Amino acid sequence: MVAEGSVALPARVTSQDTYAVLRACDALERVGGVATLDASAVTMFGPLGAALVAAAASTRRARGQETRFVPPLDEEARHFVEEIGFDDVVCGRASEGSGTRALRQLRALDPSYTHEIAELLMRGVPGTDETTAYPVQLCLNELLQNVFEWSHSTVGCIVLSRWYRKTRSVRIAVVDRGIGIPAALRQKRVEGLHRKSDADVIVAAVTTAKLTSRVGRAGGLGLKTIREVVCGRGGRMTVVSQGAKVVWSGERRAIYRSLPLRGTAIELDFRPTAPFGDPGDYVALF
Repeated sequence: MVAEGSVALPARVTSQDTYAVLRACDALERVGGVATLDASAVTMFGPLGAALVAAAASTRRARGQETRFVPPLDEEARHFVEEIGFDDVVCGRASEGSGTRALRQLRALDPSYTHEIAELLMRGVPGTDETTAYPVQLCLNELLQNVFEWSHSTVGCIVLSRWYRKTRSVRIAVVDRGIGIPAALRQKRVEGLHRKSDADVIVAAVTTAKLTSRVGRAGGLGLKTIREVVCGRGGRMTVVSQGAKVVWSGERRAIYRSLPLRGTAIELDFRPTAPFGDPGDYVALF
């Protein structure tokens, strides 16, 4: 472990570039003393990338280690981090109970947060009403339920919800530092999964009915339902956990090798106003 040092983020801190982002996160966590997170070269941030870095910083903070932040030189990237309060979360200055559009660290399920996100969506995105905002609230609530029931994350989770007026689309990113989807399902002793690869276990979690649901309890829709909600509207679902990354666009699926992630990172990217159909009927928006 390095006593003190600077860690540079890659130019793109997005869901498409998680390998490079996770490499920077790993380097950040290895700094034992004061760490300087250098984002000066970043030209693009996305919700999942920002949440991954903030989660690594939250792990450092739980160990009593300080993180400092150098903002991007690029104007658009700098505006993004300012708008979501990225440096406050990374440096541990943010109040966990304030703001809804901001990057947040949650340590318990907060139904008011998901409700406020849906309310802000209805006010901020043209064409969005209660019916179209409901899938956003549903997916966000279910992702958070999963974190606090299954992940065993000691720092809770980092969550960021963003909407884009031009495309009327929503991106939701949730990152925890728990045991990860493959380990969680292997602990459940699901038949046939204990010898499968991390990618195969993730695929099973997202495509098999009731595998991650809470039978007989409130909520409990599971990752399969979330994928159907998102991909059925032409969106994309990205899941990174332990050593694998899996991306769904409609019924199309891509599997990538990932640097090991302690925990699970999920990003949903879809347009809630899009007509719902079979998951294969639409193509990804981005």
